[in-house]
Amino acid sequence: GLDRSATARRLLTSRPGVYWTGGPWDWTAALSPRRAMGNPFSRPRPQSVDQRDVRLHDVPVSAATSVATTVGVPIATVATIPSVPTGSVARLQSDPASDVMAELLLTASSEKEALSCKTAHKLFSMLSIKAPAAPDAKRPAIDLVACIDKSGSMSGEKMSLMKQTLELLVNRTGLNSQDRIALVTFDATVNLALPLESMTSSGRMNASSIVKKVTPGSTTNLSGGALKAIDVFHASAGDRSLLKTSKDDKSCRTRAVMLFTDGLANEGIRDTAKLVSAVNGALSSASAKLGGPISLFTFGFGRDHDENCLRALATGSGASGLYYHVANADDIPNAFADCLGGLTSIVAQNATLSFKVQQGVTLSRVFDSTYKRDAQGAICLGDLFSEDSKDILVELALPALPSQMDAVPVLHATLRAFNVVRNSPDVAEVTLEISRPQETPANQPVNTALDEQRNRIETAEAMEEAARMADKGHLEAGRNMLRNAQRKITDSASANCALSANL
Repeated sequence: GLDRSATARRLLTSRPGVYWTGGPWDWTAALSPRRAMGNPFSRPRPQSVDQRDVRLHDVPVSAATSVATTVGVPIATVATIPSVPTGSVARLQSDPASDVMAELLLTASSEKEALSCKTAHKLFSMLSIKAPAAPDAKRPAIDLVACIDKSGSMSGEKMSLMKQTLELLVNRTGLNSQDRIALVTFDATVNLALPLESMTSSGRMNASSIVKKVTPGSTTNLSGGALKAIDVFHASAGDRSLLKTSKDDKSCRTRAVMLFTDGLANEGIRDTAKLVSAVNGALSSASAKLGGPISLFTFGFGRDHDENCLRALATGSGASGLYYHVANADDIPNAFADCLGGLTSIVAQNATLSFKVQQGVTLSRVFDSTYKRDAQGAICLGDLFSEDSKDILVELALPALPSQMDAVPVLHATLRAFNVVRNSPDVAEVTLEISRPQETPANQPVNTALDEQRNRIETAEAMEEAARMADKGHLEAGRNMLRNAQRKITDSASANCALSANL
């Protein structure tokens, strides 16, 4: 999708293949203080709202303009690096007495603030969405250990889906600086790729960088990976500053292992019963040392994954384990929404974004347009997590004008969503304006945020095309495409910014 993670794309929101493995779900027990204190995943996901409910508002739906044939993407040549995105901000229309922190923000910006009226121009613009924080901020901090299968059987689509899932975990599930993630990778060998690290901006960047570098390896030592992940928690017991001080201490950290695999073990412990026994023993030992439970969640990738093994691991963990089947990219966001529940709450549902260009302006392209469209042509953004951020990049074709004009409207955008925090449908609108003087001003500030997103999208497209070339045996052509993408990033205005540098 169009979030700010570097390569997470196609994050749609149809219902996933999710399986509860612990018998009938008891919401009363799940929400009890005793259970919630030890299990971060005990609260239900908010119910979906019918798309028609989102449109029950006095602002009419704007039909999206038809997208023309894809055109080339120029790279900004202005040398200035520091900048603040230009444009306006819209807040959701709602009860003025409501808490301002519950507002969903929509911002419009462009790569140029002013363009000559004498000639036609191509203009890159960006619509940025920022979701509010979930209202229940007083939750225990979370420690998650992601156990990542990078064996040869995870190659191809499985690896792609797993990376998208991990990118979502790191960047979009609402984890904050008090929460920590560790990454364990395994094939024939097991490696602690990232010890427990706080999810600050730099921590997220570090974790994302490691995820990008994961490539398929050899055989599958599933038992070694799972036991190493649990050992990360066992070793963390020595960090006295993070231990709870009493049974009622709300600062107690909640802990979970997330196992991402196809479950096809051919190294280490291969018998399912013995594997479950070993994992349960390790979980019991680590939980006793930490003074609180550790949940185990399993995510199965591909049609040929070992469902029985993964279900048995989750069921046998003894701490409300869950098993998920990730069949395609559509399953990813809701799998986490169901898994993480109230900790990383969904704050808006059924979000859509529609565009309406002004007279004479053409919408040439919507970048990363892998989102589905509704019947009116609006982009279906789906559910928004707590403090979620999305950037939608578009290219506009501006006509020449007979005379100069100030603040010419070029694009109007409408964001519609059901605000879960306020429990009502909401609408935000924003209009992008561009000045059209006689001559284009020199040395305009560069919109580095927009340029970073353009680099991200073009790099992801280049990587996909290079992979297709490699699959057809055109390895050198694929390498050349990646080299060209790297040069474009190096020559771009945002080359020194964090996102572009990591690409």
